[in-house]
Amino acid sequence: MFRRILVLLDAGLVGRRIVPWVRRLLAPVGGDVHLLVVLAPGRTVIAGSRTLSYANQSEDAARGAASLELAGVAARLRDDGFAVSSEVRFGDPGAVALDTAQAWGAEAIALVDVPARGARRWLTRNVADDIIQKSTIPVLVGRTSGQRSA
Repeated sequence: MFRRILVLLDAGLVGRRIVPWVRRLLAPVGGDVHLLVVLAPGRTVIAGSRTLSYANQSEDAARGAASLELAGVAARLRDDGFAVSSEVRFGDPGAVALDTAQAWGAEAIALVDVPARGARRWLTRNVADDIIQKSTIPVLVGRTSGQRSA
């Protein structure tokens, strides 16, 4: 039985679909949940010779928006009696999730697989596949397509 689950959410929080499953898994033991959103690093925006925004400014804005969304998910989990922590980080989602899981002492990682379609599927790598291949702990994967997995 799991007691500590890292939940990897995307910026739009489509991944919150996995939260009810995590809730069911942890309900008997009242475990700990760590919510993690990993965003792309900020970029400096320059127009002509003027700097419109610096990378740290765009990261701060993105962190603030994601933190606000995370607060709602965390509050609902706390209301159900779970110990919840959350954070927003920047970088490669797979690598950051695996590093965070190890540092936090997670017993499992939960995430929603958002499959790419068409040519994009061949051009981008899948975060879920990356985590599954490299993780030393169980990975719980939900799907956004509505398909039932075997």
